[in-house]
Amino acid sequence: RYQRRVHGIQLMEAPKKMKAVLRKDEIGKDISVEEIPVPVPAKNEVLIKVMASPCNPSDFYMAIGAYGVPGKKPKPPVVPGLEGSGLIVGVGEGVSKDLIGKKIGMICESFDFISYYGNWAQYTVKRLEDIYVVKDQSMSFEDICYLYVNPMTVMIMWHIIETAKHTGVIQTAASSSLGRSLYRLCKKKGIPTINIVRRPEHVKIYEELGSTCTLNQTDSDFEAKLNAAIEKIKPTVCFDAVVGDLAGTIIKAMPPYSHYYCYGGLSGKPIPNVEMVDLLFKRKEIKGLWLSEQLPKIPKDKVIEDLDFISSDIATPTSCFKQNIVKKYLLEDFQKVLAEYSKAVSYTHLRAHETSLHLVCRLLLEKKKK
Repeated sequence: RYQRRVHGIQLMEAPKKMKAVLRKDEIGKDISVEEIPVPVPAKNEVLIKVMASPCNPSDFYMAIGAYGVPGKKPKPPVVPGLEGSGLIVGVGEGVSKDLIGKKIGMICESFDFISYYGNWAQYTVKRLEDIYVVKDQSMSFEDICYLYVNPMTVMIMWHIIETAKHTGVIQTAASSSLGRSLYRLCKKKGIPTINIVRRPEHVKIYEELGSTCTLNQTDSDFEAKLNAAIEKIKPTVCFDAVVGDLAGTIIKAMPPYSHYYCYGGLSGKPIPNVEMVDLLFKRKEIKGLWLSEQLPKIPKDKVIEDLDFISSDIATPTSCFKQNIVKKYLLEDFQKVLAEYSKAVSYTHLRAHETSLHLVCRLLLEKKKK
């Protein structure tokens, strides 16, 4: 499965064996670091020496076998790790040798879960359309490794806002790294936001960021505050990563012709109390937003344009997308990553980014230095 029997042109030295996190069952009970063959790039593919890979909610669920739906889940054995950064060390047929030695960001084959080959490994292979050669080759691997999942999701959200001419936004799970990036981008673009969090300290953080409308969903008067904020700002789009009762409350309160997008389900619950009147007569729309499905639909040149914007933004003092890395792990210590992540899991919250330091925690997997 892992040693492809095709011809690849490898120009930089690479071993025949490598270490990788391997899930060998359907439910994540049999998962460990194994020694497997280094993959060989096929036509239009590159071999990458992985330097860093973050742990996102999707990675956590992939590791425990809970990501995706029947028919779209990868069949074991699976190497987790949706995105990452690395160095191109080999190329397959049809790929320019000039790419050898380039720093790149990468994402797994979008929506092709059956052949899922992740980045929690010392080496990986990727198709040309699933890598991004950063313009600034001095950019750190730590910054490159998170260019795709959260930032590109935010960019898709922004294109929705821009295309539909939405003049106000509601977002839940606003204290997450994605939520903060969306808030900062909307603020730069002059779009007001209603930012919903679930802890008093998160309200304070948003106030320090300059927000004039941050609501704590656990407050007894939350619904009244939400209705007042909607009456003032009149948002017509919502991006929700929580779902459950909160989603039903938001959809009911939003103006006619509003659009609601679900991009996560931290509550673990369905959307209740959605009334026919809202959908039929008030023309409110409920949709899903899944990066793995949306990204392949975007022309490659537009993806590169967005990634150029994201990577250049990270270098600025007022960055929308810059992440504060507070924890790092070696590849061999991936179980500590999963344990750290599981501590943050509850029916109302799944984010490893929130710590007592109020910093964005990116759990990185790094190859042990020799």
